[in-house]
Parts: sequence; C-alpha cells; structure tokens
Amino acid sequence: MTQLPTRDQVFLDHVAHFVPSLEDAGAAMEAAGFVLTPFTRQENRTPEGMVPSGMANRCIMLEEGYIELLTAVSETELSRQFHEAVERYLGLHLIALACGDAQATHAHLDREAFSPNAPVNLTRPVEGQQGEEMEARFTVLRVPPGIMPEGRIQILEHHTEEALWQPRFLAHDNAVRSLKSVLLVVDDPHEAAVRFGRFCGRPSELGGEGRFRLVLDRGSCVFLSPEAARTQLPWVGEQLQTPWIAAQALGSADLERTAERFRAAGFTPVAGDVGSSEITFRLPEALGGFLTVVDEGGQPSWAV
Repeated sequence: MTQLPTRDQVFLDHVAHFVPSLEDAGAAMEAAGFVLTPFTRQENRTPEGMVPSGMANRCIMLEEGYIELLTAVSETELSRQFHEAVERYLGLHLIALACGDAQATHAHLDREAFSPNAPVNLTRPVEGQQGEEMEARFTVLRVPPGIMPEGRIQILEHHTEEALWQPRFLAHDNAVRSLKSVLLVVDDPHEAAVRFGRFCGRPSELGGEGRFRLVLDRGSCVFLSPEAARTQLPWVGEQLQTPWIAAQALGSADLERTAERFRAAGFTPVAGDVGSSEITFRLPEALGGFLTVVDEGGQPSWAV
C-alpha cells in the first residue's frame, strides 16, 4: 500500500502535537506502545543552501498516515508561531493534507485566494533500515497566519516514501494502524468546512447531528460548534475553546490490546469501554487533547 496520493487525490497525511518537551511527549507515546522515529531537526533547502526551520520532531509512522510531535529549537518565524499556539493550549495545532502535485496545488490555492506562501522544500536526515544515510524530503505549502485560524493547516507532497515508512517504524505493540479523522471545534462549522473544502478542492457535506465533514480520498476532517460539542461529546469539558483541534481518531487491529496499552501509559478513558467499537482517551499533559480509537474498519461516531 502506498502512502502517496495520485495527482488527483488528497489524503489526511498527518496531525501534529505542539509540545514544549519532546522528551516527555515521546516518553508518553512510547509507554503507550508506539515506536517513534529519532529526534531530528528540520531544515529548508533554499538557493543559498540549507536553512534551519527552527523546529524539530519525532514521528509515529502508521500504515496509513502518521502522528508528529513537534517542538521549537531556535528562533524563526515558525517557532514564533509555535510559541503563540502553545500559549493557547497544548495539543494538536497542525493538520497536514497530502497531494500528488504540489505545483498544481499551489496554483489552486492561489486561484482560490488563499495567498499561499512560496513552496518550502523541507528536509531532514533519516537512517535507513540497514543503517545507511537517507534524507526525507517534502514540498510543503502553507498560507499566511490567520487565513486558516484553526492552526497550521498545510498541504504537502512527499518525495521519499521509502525513507519515512520503514518497516521498523511501523511495528507498534499497541496494534494501532491508521490515522482516520480529526475533529475541530469552531464557532461556525459550516464556514470552516466550506473553506477547508476550497483549500483542498473537495466539497464539504452535512453529517449527522449538525456535524459538517470534509471527506477526503483517505481520512476526513469534522467540524462541530461549541454547543454541539458540549451536547454530543461531554468529555470535551472545561477544555473546550475555539478554534480548537480537539481530537484525532486512530484505527486499531486489536481494540482491546490498544486500550490495554493506553490505560497502562496513563491515557484516561473518558468515553466507551472494552467491548465497545470505540474508546476515547484524554491524553497526558505532555501531549494534550483527546484521542478516539476505533476498530480498523470503522469510523469514530463523531465523524459520521
């Protein structure tokens, strides 16, 4: 199975937790049975040479998509935005969609009046399966802050699938296999869903109980108002704010196994239980936010 969309497809590629401490966040995810990639600093390839992005990460690569843990390591515009985001809340602040043609997608964003920044050629070193030196490369498309106020919403094209999705990084003991969906709480879910749809060239639709959905070729984004979130998802509790990337949904090949590992790691179950088709957890403070895990072939109830 390839991770790369064709020219005409759009995938939910990954989400990112903005975290002050990669060490603490990484330890929490490893305790939950995830295999993480090593700490790496990200750099941008420019005509003048390699330039630090100001950010560093560790990733949880899945058979479909991945989860990124992202932190600031030097002073840049991206790290400034990072610090502003974590002052609001710890948790998910980035949604990345994957496209098959960054050049065509950049032209689309321009036509739709998103005023896209110049494409960024992002790179980071990777050790191969046999210890060889490799390089992960992406073309990343971003828009100016404020145009997508929900967070760092970006589209990217992967160039080095083999460097990222190595078999050794996919062997998670907790049976998690895929990134399914992401939930956003916003003041005007219809406006946000339509705007996200224009952003990636996909129509949004009305889901159940007043939810708005953006269904991609793989994965989805779901939009709820604060009032609907309080009614339908009581676990959001006192953390509710707008805009807020509140939760991600992951698919598991063995839900009971996943729940066992998550509980042992201090993930707090807030909805569902063993024997149900989905369980939602409040993540530890080092990560922030919520995580819903479902059977691999299913979808979270908040995404349908």
